[in-house]
Amino acid sequence: MALARILVIEDDEEVSKLEQAVLERAGYEVRVTASGVQGLELADSYKPDAVILDIGLPDISGLDVCTTLSNTTSAFILMVSGHSREQDVLLGLGLGADDYITKPFSGNELVARVASFLRRREKYLQKKDDAGVLQIGSANLVRDFHTLNYDDRTITLTALEFRLLWFLAEGEGRLLTRAQILEQVWNDTSGVPTRVVDVHIAALRKKMSEVEAPLEIASVRGIGYRLDSQ
Repeated sequence: MALARILVIEDDEEVSKLEQAVLERAGYEVRVTASGVQGLELADSYKPDAVILDIGLPDISGLDVCTTLSNTTSAFILMVSGHSREQDVLLGLGLGADDYITKPFSGNELVARVASFLRRREKYLQKKDDAGVLQIGSANLVRDFHTLNYDDRTITLTALEFRLLWFLAEGEGRLLTRAQILEQVWNDTSGVPTRVVDVHIAALRKKMSEVEAPLEIASVRGIGYRLDSQ
């Protein structure tokens, strides 16, 4: 069985050495770069399963790297920063990061975050039909391409947006709480602010409107969301 591939984009040599050591010790294949530009090039050629991404890079902003990665790869994106303010967390997650960790952190915590995602992804890939298509009313979610298709229109979703919409679609017509969504999509009910769900729901609504999909994500104030097909 092939080793999971991890790409570390971190300009602090001491931190990157720690990350590489603990991840390799956990059985992963690891590539390291201190450059955001090179990180994007490696992501394209190396096809990592997960990216450990520092926000403060010397050449381009880690936030810009995150935005590009979220639109060009299905890899898990774990952002690393010295900031722990909620607005910083929301900004990173709103740009497409799957998870967020603040310095200083332990090697065990880093490995646990990555391992948790890889387990969740394996379960996710085993769900539903072999064709990887989930029908919602007259629209379709296509897993292999992370697209939402309706009529002759198609929109590509980020990896996180796709997982979120897929989970809502599996429970079509049923109210799902923010806690349930965080647990199933982010695999976290404590470390991620619940407002992050609202940020991604807003992004999904915008993309759904672009293809004029006959779908509606209804809000139930203070509780959560429900996906309805028309």
